[in-house]
Amino acid sequence: MIGFAIRPMRALSRFRLLLLCAAAVSSHSGKARAQAVDYGTLEQIFGEPITTSVTGKPQRASDVPGDLVIITQDEIRRSGATDIPGILQFVTGIDVRQYSFGDAEVGIRGYNSVPNPRLLVLVDGRQVYLDDYGYVAWNTIPVQLNEIRQIEVVKGPASALFGFNATSGVINIVTYDPLLDNINSADVSGGTQGYGGGDAVGTLHWGRTAGVRVSLGGWTANGFDSRAGTEDAVAPRYGSFNIDARWQVAPNILLRASAGVTDARAERFIDTNDDERQNRLNFWRVGAAADTGLGALDLDIYRNQAVTNYGFGGLVNDTDDVFVAKLSDILKPGADSTVRLGVEYRNNGIAFQIKSSGAASYDTYSADAMWDWQIAPYLDLTNAVRLDHLVLHDTGALIPSPGRSRAIYNATTLTEPSFNSGLVIQLSDDDTARITAARGLQLPSLFDFALQIPFGSLNYLGSPSVVPTSIWDAELAYDRRIGALDSVLTTALFWQLNTDLIANPSTGSVIEVNGETDLETANVGSSYEVGVELGLRGKSNGGFRWNVSYSYSTIHDDITASVASLPLALGNYDSGTPLNKVILGAGYSHGRWEFDVQSRYQSRYLDSITGPRGAQPITINNYVTVNARIGCRLSAHLTIAGSVQQLNAPRQFETGGDYIERRFIAKATWVY
Repeated sequence: MIGFAIRPMRALSRFRLLLLCAAAVSSHSGKARAQAVDYGTLEQIFGEPITTSVTGKPQRASDVPGDLVIITQDEIRRSGATDIPGILQFVTGIDVRQYSFGDAEVGIRGYNSVPNPRLLVLVDGRQVYLDDYGYVAWNTIPVQLNEIRQIEVVKGPASALFGFNATSGVINIVTYDPLLDNINSADVSGGTQGYGGGDAVGTLHWGRTAGVRVSLGGWTANGFDSRAGTEDAVAPRYGSFNIDARWQVAPNILLRASAGVTDARAERFIDTNDDERQNRLNFWRVGAAADTGLGALDLDIYRNQAVTNYGFGGLVNDTDDVFVAKLSDILKPGADSTVRLGVEYRNNGIAFQIKSSGAASYDTYSADAMWDWQIAPYLDLTNAVRLDHLVLHDTGALIPSPGRSRAIYNATTLTEPSFNSGLVIQLSDDDTARITAARGLQLPSLFDFALQIPFGSLNYLGSPSVVPTSIWDAELAYDRRIGALDSVLTTALFWQLNTDLIANPSTGSVIEVNGETDLETANVGSSYEVGVELGLRGKSNGGFRWNVSYSYSTIHDDITASVASLPLALGNYDSGTPLNKVILGAGYSHGRWEFDVQSRYQSRYLDSITGPRGAQPITINNYVTVNARIGCRLSAHLTIAGSVQQLNAPRQFETGGDYIERRFIAKATWVY
C-alpha cells in the first residue's frame, strides 16, 4: 500500500506533540540534540509518519499545511519494486512514464514531459535535479531502497519552501539517521531480462555521539524490446556508493558529512539508433546544526557534479556542476508560533560539447521566511515567502544571430518572488480540512538560457530573454477517518494556472537568417488545469490492508499557434495528460507471510516518438498495470520474496519509448 498510515490519535493537541517531540529528540542523551529528530519513536507515539521537511519542525503528516503523502519503508518493501519510479507509480496524482529499462520521467498532477523540469527531487534535502536540460536521472540517485526511511511527496507548487523548480511538487527521499538508527542489511536478486543485482547497508556507532552509515549496490540487465521488436543494443546498468556520518560534538551541536558516487547507463529517453545515456555523478556534503540563544541554526553546504553523455557518437555531452550553501534559523517567539528564516547561495554551471564547446552558469541569491501560527488548538496557519535573484553568465563562441551579443547574455538578471500559504482546520477528532494557495517558479534550464547547437542549416539556440514560468495554485482538501472501517478518506480539489510557459528550441520560436534557420527557446503562452483526487485506504486487525483512489485532471492550453502544431510542443499538455487514473491495491500479512497486489489504470494520452523522420506524435491507449509480491520470513534474519511486474500482460506500450515487459524478480534479504 502506498500512502500514510492511519492516524488514531487525532485528539492530541499540537502543543502536546511538541512536548513529545522534545522528549524523543533528547531520548538518547538526556539533553536536547540539535536537529536530531527520532522519527521512529514519534511514529510509534502517534501512529503515523512524522516529517520535518515542510516547516522545519516535527509534524504529523496529517498536520502539514499542504498535500503530503508519505511512503514508508514497509510500503517500499512490500511494493516489490527495484527502483523509486516503480514505487511512485501507485501514488495518487503521480504520472510515471518508463521509456526504457532504467529510464523514466515522473510528474505530479499532469504536465509530464521529456525531460520534465517541473519536479524537484531531493535526498535528505539535497537536490538531485539536474539543471542542464532540467530533469531527474532516476537511475543515478546514490541510495539503496533498504536505507530509505520514507519518501515524502508534496503535491503542488512549493517554491517558497523548497526553491526553484518545486513547481508541480517535491519528492524528498529521507534516509535513516546514522546516529539514531541501526540499519544493517544485504540483498541479492535476480530475474528475467537478464536482471541481477545486490546491495548492502551497514551502520557503525561510536557510543551515542557518532554514527556512520555506508551503502553500496548495483544491477545489470539486458533491457526491453524496442518498437522495432528487437532487444535494445544498450545494456542498462547501475552502481553506486554512499557514506553518511553524524557526530554529536556537544549536546547542542551536531555535525554532518556525506558523499557518494554513481555510474549508470540506459537507453536515452528519445530513441535514435539505440544511443545510450551515460551518467557519472558524485557529490559531497557537509553541515552543522546548533541549538543557540538565537534559535536552531542549520548550515548546509554541498556540491553535485554530473558528467553525462547523451550519445550521438560522443558529440553530445556535458558536465553539470551545482554548488549550494544555505543557512537557516528556526525560532520560537511564542508557544504557538514557529518562525524559519533562511538565506541561500547557489552556483549552477555547465560545460558542454556539441560540435562546439562553451560554458554557461548562473548565480542565485535567495532569502526566505516562514511563519507557522497555531491560532487555536483546531486552527493552524502557515505562510512562507521567498525571493530569488539570478545572474546569468556565458562564455565561448556564439552562433551569429540578430540581436545577440555576449554582453546581452552576461547582463541578464531575474528577480522573482514566490509564496506558499496553508490553513489547516481540525473540524473534529476525525475530520481535517486544508486550504492552500501558492505561487511557484519553473526556472529555465541552462540549455534554455544558453544552448548553442549548429546542426547543418539549423541552429538550436537558448535565449537569455526567456523568463521563468509562474505557477499559481489553489487547493481545497478534506480528510476523514472512518473508525468503522479503520480507514482514511482523502479528497482534494485543485486549480492551477501556468503563465509564460517555456518551449525549448525544438518547439520555440523560428527565425530565418541568411539561409539558415534559428530555433530558439521562447515563452509561448499559458495553460490552466482543474483536477480532483479521491482516495480510501485502511487496514484490519486480521492483517488485511487495502487502498483505492481515483484522480481526474483536465488541462487547457492557450499558446502560440505555430508552436501548438508541433508534436513535442507544450501545446500538447492538454492531450498529453491522461484524464483518468485509478489505483487499486490489497494486501494480507499472516505470520511469516506477506501478500500484496497493486494495479493502476491510466486513460489514453498523446506522447511523441523520434525516428528517421524526426519527432512524431503517437497515441498511447488506455492501459492497466498489475504488480504482485509474495514474501516469507524464514528466520529472524532472512526473508525471501518473489515479485512480478506487469502481471496482466507480457508486454505493452506505455510511452513512445520501448515496450514495457513483464518481469519476474526473486530476492533474498539478510538483516542483521
